[in-house]
Amino acid sequence: MSDSQSDASYFKEVVAEIEAEARRRSSSGEYPRALLRSLDEEFRRWVPDASLENGVEDTIRAIEAAAYVDPAVPVSSRTPMGRCVKWVVRRLTYFYHRHMAQQITALGIHITRPLRLLDASLKSVHRRLAALEDRLDVDAAVRSELVAGIPTFSSHEQFGEVLGAHFDKVPGRVLIGDLLEVQLLGTLRNEGVDIYGVASTDTSATEAVDVRHENLFDHLGDLQNESLGGFVLCGIPDRGSVNEQLRVFRLLLSKCKTGAAVAVIVVHPETWAAQLGPVAADLLHGRPMHAETWSYLLAREDASEVTVIEASDSSYCLVTANLP
Repeated sequence: MSDSQSDASYFKEVVAEIEAEARRRSSSGEYPRALLRSLDEEFRRWVPDASLENGVEDTIRAIEAAAYVDPAVPVSSRTPMGRCVKWVVRRLTYFYHRHMAQQITALGIHITRPLRLLDASLKSVHRRLAALEDRLDVDAAVRSELVAGIPTFSSHEQFGEVLGAHFDKVPGRVLIGDLLEVQLLGTLRNEGVDIYGVASTDTSATEAVDVRHENLFDHLGDLQNESLGGFVLCGIPDRGSVNEQLRVFRLLLSKCKTGAAVAVIVVHPETWAAQLGPVAADLLHGRPMHAETWSYLLAREDASEVTVIEASDSSYCLVTANLP
């Protein structure tokens, strides 16, 4: 292997290691996205590939350069006679070549103009998304630190008998997520419910049968519409932001069949604040919505038999309903 090939291979390895480390720190939340983005932009400036730095701009400039046509064709020749003949032909056909060149150049202008407008719009959208991402990144970092230290208040297993009767003879499989503990899943399976769980984080459900260890939003995105006979929503109503709660609720509804049975287990906001204290309750701005809010959301979907059941220790409540 030559020195140049060795240097090129070494450079590729270094670039791959830097990119892998950047992805790891970005996904772990160790560094804010704004810092990683600025470092990435600075790194790309020194990568020996101009297209990485300029992107679409280079492509547009290449189109503009290719769209220019010079009507003055060359007349050089090996013999004086050939040069004279070419010069005469160019003089006689110059008006024709110039006319064609003007049309081709005009076509290039009309092509590159919308490309520049699209490029400018994309850059504007990117800047706005970057600013929004930076603001959300701070919230996500604070939330992840707080959520990591929050214990589960009480077991959901006490709702097993009620849920077993609620999901009796539903038209399809029942999903329970975001699953935090395996006991409720086992209880419902013993009650004869065809149920499976989705756990986004490491929980006691690690060794459980029929538990999908993946992000609940990703799992729902892969499901076909109207493929579920019902769902039990838990975990996210306790710890998720309001946006996350509404998003997962909307996704679950779209995946349910007609006449599906649904349930939401949620901790009382007052219990949440009492357990965490005022500081954490305020910083976790997605603290649980009230049972009345979930009842309203279900009623707005024309759900029937909307019922609220209190836990024995009054910390949790269960909201059940049947979709139309």
